[in-house]
This record gives sequence, structure tokens and C-alpha cells, in this order.
Amino acid sequence: MKKRASTKKKAPARKAKNAAQAAPAAEQQPKASKELLEKRKRLMKEAEGALGFINSYPLLRKRAEVEAAKKLVLEAYSKGDDVVRQFIFFIIHEHLAKAANMRAMENFDFFKKVLGEKAEAMDVRKHVYRSMFNYSNSLEGTVELLLLLGDIGDTGAAKVISRHLSFYMSGEQQGLQLLRNAAVEALESCESIYALDVLITYAKYADKNERFIFALRDWEDKVKKSGLSAKDKDAYLSEMNDLMMVRKEKDVHYG
Repeated sequence: MKKRASTKKKAPARKAKNAAQAAPAAEQQPKASKELLEKRKRLMKEAEGALGFINSYPLLRKRAEVEAAKKLVLEAYSKGDDVVRQFIFFIIHEHLAKAANMRAMENFDFFKKVLGEKAEAMDVRKHVYRSMFNYSNSLEGTVELLLLLGDIGDTGAAKVISRHLSFYMSGEQQGLQLLRNAAVEALESCESIYALDVLITYAKYADKNERFIFALRDWEDKVKKSGLSAKDKDAYLSEMNDLMMVRKEKDVHYG
């Protein structure tokens, strides 16, 4: 019995020792300086405000203001660290995700159900007005944000585009076809090899792959100028040429 009691007393001691050892390790984690935190806060605020500018076009903003806002987003992304960049991706993704609601008419009854029966009529109407005039609630607004991701053009941007392209490929509505083509154009503009991987995958396996194969033409020069090894360059160029050749043969056969 004494031995068993002694064992129970030692267990908390080991936990305390482990906690004491863990504490210095946690303290050694690098903390963001005050200057870095302020820089992040400023860049995120600028990017979020700029995307809000874009979203309020054309009722409240002019075309020149939208172009300036897009430039501001790109600058914030360029100057920011991973925290800022992830935040910018999050905001753009949230705007793009509204495409999922395009088949539902966001009217008074829609928002009444979303907000609940206790919602005031004025509050419900505000949501309806915002929905009507949000640029990202339109196909052309969604296209503009996709192309903005293409202008960012790195692997993170390509992954966000591919996520939304996956959604657009899941339906056959005319609007989704339009967004598919815009997403492909955005991937075509990217500099990340991941964007090329996405295009090749769809070019190989999609039933309607013409737009994907068309996008591969502009990637030949990018691959040649990339930092890939000679072996990888040859592999990519060979696969791309095979896909484009199959397309040419189909054009000749059915022409």
C-alpha cells in the first residue's frame, strides 16, 4: 500500500518537471516585434479596404478607383509576410465564395430565414441592398477577383484559384462555365509551376478540355525560363506538346 501511495505522489512531480522544461522552449519561440505587428495591421487594413473598394463598384466607385485598389492589394501582398498574405487570400476567398449563392435570389425572404424571425425588417432590408450592389455577387465581379489572383500569380494564389475552379467544374450552369474560363485564364497568368500542374491535370482528364489546352501554349516560354532542372523542363514540355498535339489531331479529324 505504501509503495502504491508513493507512486501516486511522484506522478505530479514528473508533470511539474515536464512543465518546467517546456516553459523555456515556449519562451524561446520568436515573438513578432511591435513594429512588425503594426506593419501587418496597416497592410491588412489597406488590403481589406481596397477589396471593399472593388466590391462597391460601380455604384460607389469609378473604374480608376478599382484599378488603384487592385494595385494597392498587390502592393500589400508584396510588402507583407505570410500572415498578411494569408489574410489577403482569406478575404478574396470569402468574396469569391459568394458565387455559391448566385443561384439563390437573396431577397427579403431569403435573408429573413438566414437572420431568423427576430430580425428587424430594416436590418433584413440592409442585407438585401448590400447583396444587390456587392460587385462580387456578380459574375463579372467574381471574374475580376479571379484575375487579381492571377496577377498575384504565386503558388498560394494558384491554389486558391484551383479550389474555386474545382467548385466551378462541379456544375454545368452557364455562369459556372464562364467562371471556369476565367479561372483558367487566371492560372494561365500565374508564374507558379503549380498552376501548370492544375492546367495539365484538367487538360488530360476533363471532358471539355479545349480551354485548358489553349492555356498551355503560353506556358511553354515560362517553363523554358523557369528555374526547373533541364530534366523537369523536358518532361513538362513533352507532356504539354503531347496534349496540344492530340488537340491538333482532333481539329484536323473533325474539321
